[in-house]
Amino acid sequence: MRHQLLFGLWLASQFVGFFLASYGVLRESFANLAQEPGFGEGRYGEGTFGGVLSWSEEFLVNLGTKVRFLPADRALTVTDRKRNAAWAIGGIALVALSMLFDLALRLSGR
Repeated sequence: MRHQLLFGLWLASQFVGFFLASYGVLRESFANLAQEPGFGEGRYGEGTFGGVLSWSEEFLVNLGTKVRFLPADRALTVTDRKRNAAWAIGGIALVALSMLFDLALRLSGR
């Protein structure tokens, strides 16, 4: 019974931790992608690139707004950014906890 409980906790912490960490990072990534580059800023800091998103960036940003990773105005508030960071950190903590459950299962002989 103890092994089944540890296995259930391990499995739950793996999936929930991965989901939380991925969700926080994906939202932040979509927000970063939605920022239009300024004029005079190249992709790597040189040249004259800027003003609009490429068609592939525009497609991905539209996809992000459709699946609600981004609000309709394509900008995250400071509260949203802090919440994303908290979800990502919490998710990593749960994945680390799953490693402890894995260690406990291995040491218990199963």
